[in-house]
Amino acid sequence: MIKQVLPIILVTLLALVLLGIKIYPSVVNKSASEKNVVVNNNERPVEVSEAEKFVKINESVRFNKTHRDPLKEEQFPFQMKTEEEFAKKYPDQFHIVEKMFYSWDYIQNAQGEFEFGYPLDGEMMHFQFHVDFDKKKNRSQYQIINDGKVIETENVLLKDGIAISQIPEKNIFTKEVITDNERHYLGVYNQEVTNSEWFVLIYNNYPDWHYKEGEQFGMPVYLIEGELTKKTSEFLAGPFSMTVSKETGALLGLKCYGQQNEPVLSLTVKNIEINKGIPDDKFYLDVTGSKELSKKDYGLHLAGMIAEEKPGGVDTSND
Repeated sequence: MIKQVLPIILVTLLALVLLGIKIYPSVVNKSASEKNVVVNNNERPVEVSEAEKFVKINESVRFNKTHRDPLKEEQFPFQMKTEEEFAKKYPDQFHIVEKMFYSWDYIQNAQGEFEFGYPLDGEMMHFQFHVDFDKKKNRSQYQIINDGKVIETENVLLKDGIAISQIPEKNIFTKEVITDNERHYLGVYNQEVTNSEWFVLIYNNYPDWHYKEGEQFGMPVYLIEGELTKKTSEFLAGPFSMTVSKETGALLGLKCYGQQNEPVLSLTVKNIEINKGIPDDKFYLDVTGSKELSKKDYGLHLAGMIAEEKPGGVDTSND
């Protein structure tokens, strides 16, 4: 259940999917340097790999200036020559993968709302975000929703080199001066859409899926459908559909059905605008009446908001 998962973990989605592990992806990331493993024999395991296969965190990549995301290699990081040769046989499909991998290069700003989770378990996470990559600003909100009720909320603001995180229900916040790379806070609670790791579901398995072009949210998109095999994921093996922005590579929708008639995993974008500009007044967070904590103490509260059993909540079923 969501209450057992620490929201500050880094999950390397690729390694987990390829291993066929049921996972919570990096949509709940709060720090690339804070890595944990949470495992319960009766629940969905969460695991963190020691090495990231596609995003190599090392000095040569960390300061890569070729792409907006400094952790992305200059060239697409094929792990084997056979993978590169296979991609050449399906250039149109690989183009979609590559577009998703480098999506931040094509997104100047974006604002939207989406839900992600495991519908059959009643586990959903709700996100709202406004991010301007050119101006290095991000205002986002994350809510845990269980059986239609809001259990907890976190607000995040990055502006003028200062990052503020707030848990309004607990009236607490923390503030951090960002002195080097803002990548982490730029991606908080939006990168599941703007810089999605779910490209792994369509990588190196091109015969298993097909696509057509269409339009959603006033933009051209790739509408992808196919069948995931157990080689890709034990948990997700079965029919799936994915929607990707043709111009930017942003992920606009994902449904994986596994062996069920309803999605076992779902990402639904409710609304989104890309590269249309964002008013500066959207980048605001009111912390009046909230107590400022150290980053460490705030992190303990943030971990506890999911680790603890939360009775009640705000009913969202009629929203």
